[in-house]
Amino acid sequence: MARKPPSTQPDAPEPDDGTGDASRELTPKQRAFVREYLKDSCAAQAAIRAGYSAKTADSAGSRLLRNVKVQAALEEMEAALAEAVGDEVTVEVAEVIRELRYLAFSDIGQGVGELGGVRNLKDMPEGFRRAISSIEVEELFEGKGEEREQVGIVTKVKLWPKDKALELLGRFLKMFTDKVDLEATLKKSHEDALGELE
Repeated sequence: MARKPPSTQPDAPEPDDGTGDASRELTPKQRAFVREYLKDSCAAQAAIRAGYSAKTADSAGSRLLRNVKVQAALEEMEAALAEAVGDEVTVEVAEVIRELRYLAFSDIGQGVGELGGVRNLKDMPEGFRRAISSIEVEELFEGKGEEREQVGIVTKVKLWPKDKALELLGRFLKMFTDKVDLEATLKKSHEDALGELE
């Protein structure tokens, strides 16, 4: 007969208030996991943010997603969220990546015309328009009183920061994964242990 693996002591569940809310049957940490998981759908990170150990976050997150009560709470909260914001607002991973690409690889040249002036918005490529953070228009005048006349317009276009978008894309592609030299760590620990025996 297979034995169940030992589990860490769970938080005591809060009493059911009779509302039928699936999340009421969860421990406080499990409820926190459900809230955090809905933010980015990353089980390990959600487990860490919910208070589980970072060392066991992968297994804890996986275990929590298999928990029937956690699954029910997730489905309930996702349904409530979909109802609150409407189905037309559902965001796909591909859409997020596409928007990040617009920001990360935007080219200011796409917003400038042949004479160096800022193009009209309708004349800019859609991808470039999506990368714009703000547009500021300032009218320039000369003279005073009745002699005051407009002599020009200055248009300033500000784009969203490329470095943040590139960082998020790199993290999604796992380009910036930190690597730990376990061999050196183990060797040092082994040598320390031998030194203690002498």
